[in-house]
Amino acid sequence: MKNNGYEYLLNSIYYRGGITNQGMNDLLYQEMQNEYGNLNHQQAGANLNGGYAFKKSFLVVRNYVQQAIKHGMKNLRLKMEVADITKLTYIVAMLNREFFDKKSLDSIIASANAVFSQYNLKN
Repeated sequence: MKNNGYEYLLNSIYYRGGITNQGMNDLLYQEMQNEYGNLNHQQAGANLNGGYAFKKSFLVVRNYVQQAIKHGMKNLRLKMEVADITKLTYIVAMLNREFFDKKSLDSIIASANAVFSQYNLKN
């Protein structure tokens, strides 16, 4: 997943005429991507700090994604179809404390972008 999917999701939901949200740029996603790459190149169990660094950066991105989806649902609830609300509610429920799967997060970001793009959000 390219970091522009993350940035697109947050921009489409939070952009309001030049006012930006702190997590909207892709630097946070890039940091998580770098830590994920570092984690994959380390020996299993050899460096616990790498796992901590990835989880820390992942938590930040995951929380921004979760809050953006909640915010988008709140603002569009009256316009959204029931199937879209159900899908996004399920996605938000998946993003709990025990969720640390980067590939699934990338899939979630893509799914959320697909749902929200139907409602002509500006970015």
